Amino acid sequence: MRHLSLFVCALSLALGLILPHPATAAEKPAGTPLTLGIVPYMSTGMLLRTHAALAQSLESSLQRPVNLRTAPDYKSFFQRLRAGDYDIAITPPHYGWLAIRDHGFQPLLVHRDPIRGILVSAADQPVKNIADLRGASIAVTDRSALMAILGAQTLADEGLVENRDYQFVSAVSHSSAIHNAITGKTRAALVNATSLVLSPPEIRQRTQVWRDLAVFPGQFYIAHARLGEDYKAVIAALQAFERSPAGQEFFTSTAQGGFRALTADDRKTLERALPETRRQLREADQK
Repeated sequence: MRHLSLFVCALSLALGLILPHPATAAEKPAGTPLTLGIVPYMSTGMLLRTHAALAQSLESSLQRPVNLRTAPDYKSFFQRLRAGDYDIAITPPHYGWLAIRDHGFQPLLVHRDPIRGILVSAADQPVKNIADLRGASIAVTDRSALMAILGAQTLADEGLVENRDYQFVSAVSHSSAIHNAITGKTRAALVNATSLVLSPPEIRQRTQVWRDLAVFPGQFYIAHARLGEDYKAVIAALQAFERSPAGQEFFTSTAQGGFRALTADDRKTLERALPETRRQLREADQK
């Protein structure tokens, strides 16, 4: 029965319909539900398990039900973000900055530790140098992801040009990108270091990390303009979660360090990536 319950929860999250944990009518907080959208950087089941404690803490602090939702892929996630489907969103920094700049979202907090985009391969066929990537395919979650944008720039600086010397291949999540690399479907994968930390031990044992290809600000937490001044209460609730035992466990397990405020350096970094971010998303909309 427990396995069936987890399956139903995971399926519901994939469809964007889930309450993160069962609650009776008496246990549910009063008030209008809040929808928390999470970028699909991990498998649906891992997203559910990783963020359930956060949703529970927000419900308790805000006294409002919190519905966890995601999307099938990065393109769909940004389309739903732009359309206003989420009251609060946990999003890649360049999507978050674009939503703030162009779509009226309010910045909340940023994960304290930067995102590390690592290049990984199968442990039994490790990538050892840049030459090993010539003629290779590299799995990424989405070509419009900031990790792919910055990773391509790093490889170009070292003499490898995308679509001439190597190709990016899209995967539905970081988890599936890692799987592609360790099974030989692709030569390597460019993934969030956190996704490898959260992978099952049997996956980590089959994976070899070569090096960082992209380092940039952590995930953004942003609020839709319709929350108005309530965004301040959301910030306070997130900070309360950070201080709680569940929050400390969350940030230890995900290696994301906690929360911090958006900085001028963040804005400068993301402004430089904004033209390519917009171009990639326009191309994705046309497909």
